[in-house]
Amino acid sequence: MKIKKKVEMNLAGLIRWAWENDVKGKIFISKRGKKVEFYSEGPFNVLEPIWPHDVFTVEAEEEITVDTVIPMLVETYLSSKGEPSCYSYRNKSINYILENNKYYNNMPPKYIYMLNDDMTMTLIWKDGEMV
Repeated sequence: MKIKKKVEMNLAGLIRWAWENDVKGKIFISKRGKKVEFYSEGPFNVLEPIWPHDVFTVEAEEEITVDTVIPMLVETYLSSKGEPSCYSYRNKSINYILENNKYYNNMPPKYIYMLNDDMTMTLIWKDGEMV
């Protein structure tokens, strides 16, 4: 499964990422307001002086698996009383949740979500498999 996440990088990283991902026709603005434009034909243009400490934020795709450590996961399951319940995990993988579950409450997760930076959640695991 691929997810989108925000990644911060300097100018060299931005250029490398843009070329590796065939980015065209986009303008990126650093935290200090400095612009870099990638033209639709392929070349790029630095529109103003860029310093080494200028940071650009891009939305990059990342392949995740059940072994990928994710900053915040939310597990939902049915309690022994059949009531919906949830639990959150910091810096854990889906496999960790599944193994942890076997030893403690043996309530298999129904869904596992990734908590995004904007406090929304993305469903990444459902009924025993990655979405």
